[in-house]
Amino acid sequence: MKGRATVPPEADAASRGTSAQPYRHEQLGALLEVFSVWSSATFIRGLAVEAGVDLDATSIVAVTVLARDGEQRASALASRLRVGASAISKLSNRLTAHGLIEKRQDPDDSRATLVRLTPAGTAATTALTRACDAMMADLMRQWSDDDRDDFDRLLRRFRDDALAYAISVEAPTPEPTTDQKVDQS
Repeated sequence: MKGRATVPPEADAASRGTSAQPYRHEQLGALLEVFSVWSSATFIRGLAVEAGVDLDATSIVAVTVLARDGEQRASALASRLRVGASAISKLSNRLTAHGLIEKRQDPDDSRATLVRLTPAGTAATTALTRACDAMMADLMRQWSDDDRDDFDRLLRRFRDDALAYAISVEAPTPEPTTDQKVDQS
């Protein structure tokens, strides 16, 4: 793992009180700072490059989801990635061309396509997992066992509550209007 980078001043603005609209809960501000960095294409690609995986950020997230959740319909993967049918079609074609996933017809519904990792895709996600595990070990190297255990317990609780909340407020995807249905034909 490369040496730890320092936080640039603009990324640390909230902690210095220079945010135009500070959050009432400091935890939310801290989480948003981490989310904005960790979800950036440059960060995701940086970890992947260190792991020897040469993919764009969306592809990295897609193969990671497939590694975690297994074979699934392309439409389910699109839903997980929050992208549409056109985007998932292009993404799955790109990953197939790289030899990382394979597609097959769903035996339960011939109109649907199932996607799953190939052995090369599994090897890529294994390398990505190792890089992420090394990152977490590096981040928490100075933490006591009790601090790590507390963080793990509280983070799991937060994850469960946050996901339940997200489900309760997530707006359903609107049905296409009649005009949109005609345009898609």
